[in-house]
Amino acid sequence: MSQSVFGSFKKVIMGTLFALLIGFLLIGLSMFGVTDAFISQSRDAAAVVGKEKVPLNEFDKAFRNRLSEYNKEAPERMTTKQAYAGGLHQQVADSLITEALIQLDADALGLDVNGRDALAFVENLDVFNNEITGKFDKNKMRQQLYLIDRDMTPKQLEADVHKQIRRGQTISSVVAGIVAPKIFAEQRYKFITEQRSVKLLHLNIAALPPQPDPSDEELKAFIDTNKAAYIAPQYRRFTLLRMEPQNILPDLETSEEEILSQYDYKIKAGQLGTKEIRSYQQLVANDKDQADQITAAVNAGKDIGAVVEEFGLEAPLVYENAEAGDSSDPKTGEAAYEMEAVGAQTIAGSFSGWYSVVVTNITPKIVPDLDSQRASLIQELKADKANQFLHDASTIIQDGIDQGMTIEEAGKAAGVSVASYDFISRLGQTRDGKRLDGLPHAQGIATDDKLLKEIFLADLGYDNDVFETSNKGIAAVRIDEIKESAQRPFAEVKDRALAAWRVKHTSEALAQLSNDLIVRAKAGESLEDLAAEIGAGAKVDEIMMTRAVRTPGLGAQLIINLFEARPGQTVRGAADNGVDRIIGQVLTITPNTDMITDNIAATLTEQTAQALNSDILDAYHRALLLENPARVMTENIERTLGLDQ
Repeated sequence: MSQSVFGSFKKVIMGTLFALLIGFLLIGLSMFGVTDAFISQSRDAAAVVGKEKVPLNEFDKAFRNRLSEYNKEAPERMTTKQAYAGGLHQQVADSLITEALIQLDADALGLDVNGRDALAFVENLDVFNNEITGKFDKNKMRQQLYLIDRDMTPKQLEADVHKQIRRGQTISSVVAGIVAPKIFAEQRYKFITEQRSVKLLHLNIAALPPQPDPSDEELKAFIDTNKAAYIAPQYRRFTLLRMEPQNILPDLETSEEEILSQYDYKIKAGQLGTKEIRSYQQLVANDKDQADQITAAVNAGKDIGAVVEEFGLEAPLVYENAEAGDSSDPKTGEAAYEMEAVGAQTIAGSFSGWYSVVVTNITPKIVPDLDSQRASLIQELKADKANQFLHDASTIIQDGIDQGMTIEEAGKAAGVSVASYDFISRLGQTRDGKRLDGLPHAQGIATDDKLLKEIFLADLGYDNDVFETSNKGIAAVRIDEIKESAQRPFAEVKDRALAAWRVKHTSEALAQLSNDLIVRAKAGESLEDLAAEIGAGAKVDEIMMTRAVRTPGLGAQLIINLFEARPGQTVRGAADNGVDRIIGQVLTITPNTDMITDNIAATLTEQTAQALNSDILDAYHRALLLENPARVMTENIERTLGLDQ
């Protein structure tokens, strides 16, 4: 086997190895009994699993996050409608249903996680450590969570970690201990490295006689058959009151007094710099005299271990980098923090005993200077002022609307701008196809799907309530006119429909041609003779194929057909572009006689174990669904994504 094939084979194996155990989470649930349904009592659910609901807001958030992650890497931005058409909503729903099933099973198994374990996991994440101390910092955690997800709180993060730990316990209890025999690896190695020589007859559009374009009547009939592709969306004309924090911040100013006050407050609250931290030990004495002797010995420079041995003491209680309140006896911590330097001191304990408290290390507090913090303090003060302005404005506007003011009047009272917009679609596009993306410093309507959703859920003619935008701004909307979705004019869609008609009829004609030719090939005519007869648009190639390397140019089903065929057998299928057709003949099948190396054997053995795990998880998944039937609430999902308009 060639080095290139081996390299590709290795990549396939390693990629598969890490994907198998997780892959079942993304399996479409329709084959497992999941059905679309709509239940009036479950309008707030994206799916129902047994008696549990998958909250609609949880689905909406997961869908937006998944779409956002895709759009960060994609060359062209995918819209909500396109993502829905591509099945992203089903992937998200499947994942959430699977998560719900696992949590239900964890409940049934009585599995639980110590809340302290979940908290400890969070506190051990480096991303939440203070840059100066290198230790966990709650304020740093809040800042990071805000950057990642503005709606995520520390408690929600702990709850998510709690879920993840329970999930791990549940899954590991199902698949733990699976070991595949080495013979499985050897058989799989021979199977996926077997070589096949194949002759292929490629047919493209040039193999067909010229086909006349359809008449306008025929094209209109084609459009009628495929109406959904040629319908104009609903358009809405509206009046919008909107204010975002970024609109306010440039005009806000902060005084030196405000900056100094914010600095002092954050120092006192422990939000800037670090507190003084001490390490100390508590040695328990029999009485005050012995405690004084112990204290004197330590202060004279004697090692604590030697003192313990000399006086026959129990092992001391050790507090490393501890605060005053961390000690089991409060007086110990108080004494440790009252001492001016490293050393020992005798104290009476809280429970009539006597101690020698030994401070072994003092880490001084760090107070950053004002100038180093000035920029961040100004930013915080401005953000607070912007939020306060928006809060006050929101109250004024909502009160005004409740009292019968129009959006224009309420906006004027609060100092918030109001503008009227011509017709746009749910995707934020005008009727001539332009997206309202705005500018870098003034984001347009099309960049905020939450805003678009509110616009297309609002009723006609009403001044609607104030709501929060995706960027933590405020907005209110009134729909002034609605143009319902309708069939686009023939002249507008003619060119697009003609292109679609050509692709469809070309594919059908090539499929019919390949059907006719395979009959002749099976009757004994050679692929070379058939290609020569057709001329342009037909060519014959001979290639080598292995299961470890995907053959380019061939459709997935054709590849399957070729690997299922026997020598001399002829099969057909589509090329990977979905239009061209290919007829293939298997010439020879050559088993791989190379000895399997230890590295490959180990990889394949592990892969086989993972495949067995996957089968077990599949069965586990089916069993959970039988016990807790799942239903996807398609209408709810379409409503929350704004696709029911």
